[in-house]
Amino acid sequence: MYPTILFFAHLFRDIAGTFAARWRRFYWRVVLGEETAAIAVDIFPFFEKMTGVGWYEWNLLEAMDELDAGLEYNLYAHTFLAPDEPASPAMPGNRRMRVRVHQIPAKFWLPVRPTLTLLRTFAEPVLRWLDGNDVLFAPNFFPHRTQAPWGRTLVSTVHDLAFAVLPDTVAPETLAELARHLPHALFHSDKIIAVSEATRQDVIAHLGVSSRRIHVIHEGLDPHFTADPDRGMRPDELPDRYVLFVSTIEPRKNVAAVVRAFNLLADWGYDGGLVLVGRWGWHTGEIRAAISASPVHDRIVHLDYVARNALPALYRDADALLFPSLMEGFGLPILEAMACGTPVVTSGHSAMPEVAGPAGIYVDPARPQSIASAVEALLQDEQHRRRLAELGRSRATRFDWKTAAAATVQVLRQAAGLTPSGNDEYRV
Repeated sequence: MYPTILFFAHLFRDIAGTFAARWRRFYWRVVLGEETAAIAVDIFPFFEKMTGVGWYEWNLLEAMDELDAGLEYNLYAHTFLAPDEPASPAMPGNRRMRVRVHQIPAKFWLPVRPTLTLLRTFAEPVLRWLDGNDVLFAPNFFPHRTQAPWGRTLVSTVHDLAFAVLPDTVAPETLAELARHLPHALFHSDKIIAVSEATRQDVIAHLGVSSRRIHVIHEGLDPHFTADPDRGMRPDELPDRYVLFVSTIEPRKNVAAVVRAFNLLADWGYDGGLVLVGRWGWHTGEIRAAISASPVHDRIVHLDYVARNALPALYRDADALLFPSLMEGFGLPILEAMACGTPVVTSGHSAMPEVAGPAGIYVDPARPQSIASAVEALLQDEQHRRRLAELGRSRATRFDWKTAAAATVQVLRQAAGLTPSGNDEYRV
């Protein structure tokens, strides 16, 4: 009985906090004449293993929480969770953010499933309505289906347009979801955030969105990658020397070409290994076949999901990052590798030159020999390698989450009808 009473006590305390927040915003607006708004934020990416979009949202919100911009944030996934569902993770901030998630305890006195259905059907819409959000912020392309009604206006972040530019490289279920929901979401978005100029141009060209609604805000650098790496986190199976690939293993990332380039490097005398870091994605038959057929397949190591605090050591011990992707909306592994002083061999199109700048080595991703030749030239010129490492570290420090957060806040303020008070774009 006690866990049940405690659950409803927390729920009623949350409702009391909602009324207090509404009163506070009313007092600021009417009595003090200050501008303020409530922002609903979709945090569904936090409830799965964090990859690029999840870390984008986490770092952005963490920096936004520190800004005094007149905004308060309500963080939503499912408002009510069953006892056996993953619990709400720790949140990126608590100064201006409220996590709107309640988990039914394991020893709940009432029948769980009927109670959960009632809470999600009736209580959840009431709680969202009471929050009185001015803007719904969808950092993951489009809002989850449970979020859509809860904001007077919508701001969406577009990370890439691979589903429109290279549809053959996107998993069918992802392609169907994006094709069905993203154009509708962008049509109804008051403001759109693109994480690169390349993505902005793709949105204009392929979806016909007016450039006036699109704000380019580059991503920032996670501080993990500027700190000294934890060598104790280095996996035991790593070779002493290696070239590195980091990302989901799928067709768009061009991993088969990375394997073929490594074959050439080994044939030319490179004595190190190839380390592939990332979960298996979809349509991996060609990639698996390339690995199996490699004459040096015993020197290819695959690591599935690597903890965030283990990645810096992986980057810093690598001879180079091989990232000849066919298309990127931004390319976080490029930024992470540069921050760790690791030279980057990447594609010369899409958003990759926008991130790497003068610190990148650019190749034709369709030609494994181009990739291998660039790496071989790099390994034979230690002075050039050191110069690229210095350029990379310098460039990486220019990508700042605080600046990205400040620009994002300005976009949200505009969407809420508040007076802009700073730059609403951020380009390195």
